[in-house]
Amino acid sequence: MRSENHGRSRRDRRGVSGTVLIGAGVAALLTCAGRPAAADSLFSHVGGSFSETASGFDSSRWQRSDGWKSGEHMNCSWNRANVTFQKGHLALSVTDGIGGRDRYSCGEYSTHRFYGFGNYAVSLKAVKADGVMTSVSHYTGPPFGDPWDEITLGIAGKDTTRLEISYVANGVGHRDTVVDLGFDASKGFHSYGFDWKPDGIVWTVDGKPVHRVSAKPEDLPRMPGRLMLRFWSASGDTEWLRRFSYPGHALTAEVAAVTFREDPANLSN
Repeated sequence: MRSENHGRSRRDRRGVSGTVLIGAGVAALLTCAGRPAAADSLFSHVGGSFSETASGFDSSRWQRSDGWKSGEHMNCSWNRANVTFQKGHLALSVTDGIGGRDRYSCGEYSTHRFYGFGNYAVSLKAVKADGVMTSVSHYTGPPFGDPWDEITLGIAGKDTTRLEISYVANGVGHRDTVVDLGFDASKGFHSYGFDWKPDGIVWTVDGKPVHRVSAKPEDLPRMPGRLMLRFWSASGDTEWLRRFSYPGHALTAEVAAVTFREDPANLSN
């Protein structure tokens, strides 16, 4: 179920027509990636279009994060054991197993390669519970030798009828956009995504535009980045996510499918 163009090297990424993204409601949701290892020569080039259902691990494209976390806004550490497949879906869980130095463990599934302009869509079911976040992020930054560019969409467990949207361009954050979904994202699968071009970003839900940003290319994300699927629990007691209280059993967000259609203008052949 996949087709991918592996034409460009890591050093060529800046020549991909110019731009890329990630973000989500509050600065803490934006990746600020803690310890992702810099991409090695095998997995560092830009990836092309793909479409796959989350029915099993594809180690040529994806990796499970393990042993670190993305910031002090989290009270859990990424643990590869919290990324599994259940009933034909990718399962990202928060559990009370100790991960790293934290009381709880959580799940992140990210691509090896970097992806550029195009249309991204993830079919997922979020989790309703105070203090948790289900999110999709597209990120690059200093850990990879790039400026911080990011595009994110997230669903806070305290209110799963709303979608939080944000982006970062060259380290400058644009946050606090919230969209009413008109449904409860914890009740079933829906498609969440964004269409990213050099002069704009359009976020979509079930294929329909829900928010758009237009700007000069230099004021938008411009670097290809890694796609990151995440489910995590928050530290502290904030108005944003509220205090997390472990319910005595695993909490699990599910992903059914992921699609990326590369912008034809970026194709190298």
